[in-house]
Amino acid sequence: MNLLISSYSNPYINLATEEFLLKNRTDNFLFLYINQPCVVVGKHQIAQKEINSKYTFDNNIQIARRLSGGGAVYHDYGNLNFSFIQSVLPNENISYKNITIPILNFLLQTGTELVMSDRNDITAKGKKISGSAMHIFKNRVLAHGTLLIDSDLANLSKSLKGNPEKYTDKSIPSRRSKVTNLTAVNNSIRMDSLLNSLKEYLIKENGYIQSSIMTDSSLDIITELAINKYSKVDWIYGYSPKYTFSTSITLDGEKIQFNIEVEKGIIEKINIESMDKLNSDIVLKLNNLIGLQHNYSSMSISPGIMNDNPYFQVILDALF
Repeated sequence: MNLLISSYSNPYINLATEEFLLKNRTDNFLFLYINQPCVVVGKHQIAQKEINSKYTFDNNIQIARRLSGGGAVYHDYGNLNFSFIQSVLPNENISYKNITIPILNFLLQTGTELVMSDRNDITAKGKKISGSAMHIFKNRVLAHGTLLIDSDLANLSKSLKGNPEKYTDKSIPSRRSKVTNLTAVNNSIRMDSLLNSLKEYLIKENGYIQSSIMTDSSLDIITELAINKYSKVDWIYGYSPKYTFSTSITLDGEKIQFNIEVEKGIIEKINIESMDKLNSDIVLKLNNLIGLQHNYSSMSISPGIMNDNPYFQVILDALF
């Protein structure tokens, strides 16, 4: 097994590296990386439904989409991500638990009491410290997970507070669990020392070989994937099921109710109801939303939402 430790904190680069190792290599890897603050949604989720759009925008928390399914997760410099990428035999029984057992065995050596649940989460004192997901491509499997070591749990909680009740769709919702950091149950643990100890454990006791795949040609493919796929709104927001977003806002004491139909991340249709003639101009201008990307960062800078209007921020915040 090759051990690869990323020198990048850019989530788009690291997600692109996972895909590169999965689809362009035939050897086996454990890829470790730490991302800057971001939320990574599952492949079949609606990003806006899972996140607090305004909070992530205001706090420069990036949004990304991964190859595997499952729920949305928060990453930052206190979270270690591990990805097992390997080939499997035809008809081989693929077990996430068997693939990732080296991580659990190492963590048990730290003296921390941990349990792996039936959902392949690693828990400490009943709270989750590690979630997981899997993706299969031909005879290759990607089994990856998060490991909360000293993450900002306040940011995690605020970033993942979406408004799912406003969405009508067929997406895969996240299952929220109570989480904790490893440092909360074992205060002797630190990210740097843990990463060094993990590296030593994998090499000395499991025969892993530290390697680098960052040749010029490999970097070219990874960079192209990061720029033209993982950082694109078409992938982050557009790769999701069709959905309807329903909400209402009150302007000058009068209520405006509207339903937005979105497909591939683009607002396709709007149905607006308002009995107030004073708001008729605003209602008409709301039709300018049609054709826009339904995501906070794009809409906050778009002239189509009448951002010269005093109600602009109220309307924008209501759309998520």
